[in-house]
Amino acid sequence: MQPTHSHPLSIPLLVLAVVPAIAIIAWPVSLFMSVFIFDAPGSDKNIANWVIVFIMLTYPVPSYVGFKMAKHGHEIADLKVCFTGCLLAYSLVPIFYLASLFSPFFS
Repeated sequence: MQPTHSHPLSIPLLVLAVVPAIAIIAWPVSLFMSVFIFDAPGSDKNIANWVIVFIMLTYPVPSYVGFKMAKHGHEIADLKVCFTGCLLAYSLVPIFYLASLFSPFFS
């Protein structure tokens, strides 16, 4: 038997998960600009720059899958699935931030 209504906290989590999914629209522009991180001589030897470009390449995957998971959790009224989907949608943000701390491109 399926529940007839969702958990009240799943709605804000679903709204939060939509933001990275909408940002996929601007992803081609940021992907194009990410190649300029290798503009400076010797910047191809910095691991943080490679991590940033890899994150830019794979950005749509966790964003879309996280949104779909949060939507599924909202539909089945499972807050744990909805929260996991929201976390997955934002999973690349802390990795990108940490990599940018070690990249001379952002300093």
